Amino acid sequence: MLLAGIVKAIRAYDATEWEIFTRECAKGMTGYEEVKRLGGAGDHGRDVIGLCSPAGCSGVWDNVQCKNYEGLLQPSTACRDAGKIIFHAYRGVFTPPRRCRFAAPKGPTTALRDLLLNPARFRQEVISTWNTRVANHVVDNEIHLLEGKLEEYVLQYDFSSFGYLTIEELLDWHRQTGYWAQRFGGLLPPPPPADAPPEALMPHETIYVGKLLDVYAEAAGSEIKTVSDLDAHAAWRDDLQKQRVRFFEAEAFLANYRDQTEPGTTESFADQIFDVIEPGLALPGTGMERLTKALTAAGQTTPASVLSAQAKVGVKQGVCHQLANDNRVTWKV
Repeated sequence: MLLAGIVKAIRAYDATEWEIFTRECAKGMTGYEEVKRLGGAGDHGRDVIGLCSPAGCSGVWDNVQCKNYEGLLQPSTACRDAGKIIFHAYRGVFTPPRRCRFAAPKGPTTALRDLLLNPARFRQEVISTWNTRVANHVVDNEIHLLEGKLEEYVLQYDFSSFGYLTIEELLDWHRQTGYWAQRFGGLLPPPPPADAPPEALMPHETIYVGKLLDVYAEAAGSEIKTVSDLDAHAAWRDDLQKQRVRFFEAEAFLANYRDQTEPGTTESFADQIFDVIEPGLALPGTGMERLTKALTAAGQTTPASVLSAQAKVGVKQGVCHQLANDNRVTWKV
């Protein structure tokens, strides 16, 4: 899909879908422990938030106010919603956000853009119009005029935290996520190279490695209970290292895309590989024959998943060991 078509589709979103899309974009930004969509009654001006620590909105956090309008975002709306954030920070509902950005499909008017690019002018605009634009909108059925301690708080507030997001910026962030492929039909970015397996066996490798040792013992016709027992079987020792590489490639692959795709995507990918190898496991044969059939079938399959284009043969074969580690499959019976 051409970019113009994507922008046209986005601008047709309703308010809810616009918030969902904006949350997906925020997932493409680095530095957040969590990204949440809070839009709705009682959100206190927080539509999509990025939390930088377990402290949540009591620590460092960013806010995106999603404004879905047919036209451009107006200064009056931005002043009202900026005032809402400031007021609830004053009330102690949360600490002031590090950044508060307005996101509208068609962007801000020229007047609002210029205000947001000049924090001193935006500060003056909010303060001078508080009693008409903000006072009766921060809490339902209440009026909070700019006076007393509230006025003192507003006067010292950091207005440089306010700004706006362009559709191009949002799309740049969205393109870094797995949501891009699902929403617009594009390819996922390739995963980073997986690290080589550590020399020493890791505690979480115990189950699948134990099942491989059973296969090697059966094939060798001798007792092999520990990795050190493979010192007398060079071929199987080398094979174990190859299988460990596959295991860690699959682990890194699934971890990389788990937070970049819709919930359940990585699980579905693994389930489909299980479905492919499971019939062969129901047939009689040695552990090595069953393992070889499973690795061959997994390497040749193409799961119906947005992950498939980036899943190399080693990754799909490594998922077999992930399944073994989860006790979903066993090679030697």
